[in-house]
Amino acid sequence: MFEPWQLAMMEDYGLMDTNTGLINRVARKLAESPNSTIENEEFRSACLGCGVDPDSFTQSDLDQLQRKLNELT
Repeated sequence: MFEPWQLAMMEDYGLMDTNTGLINRVARKLAESPNSTIENEEFRSACLGCGVDPDSFTQSDLDQLQRKLNELT
């Protein structure tokens, strides 16, 4: 099976359906945007494009998303 470090990398790249994996998947999609500010419509579109329900995000999830975006950009 997978080693722990492999699972961590898969989650980091959004390949896992864990909460963190889903947030990272959306963050990587949003990091491709040329915009410096992400509007609600772009956020929702990125979520839906990644198979993630945008309405499921809590404030904590949004904070984690912001941290990941800061790391990626």
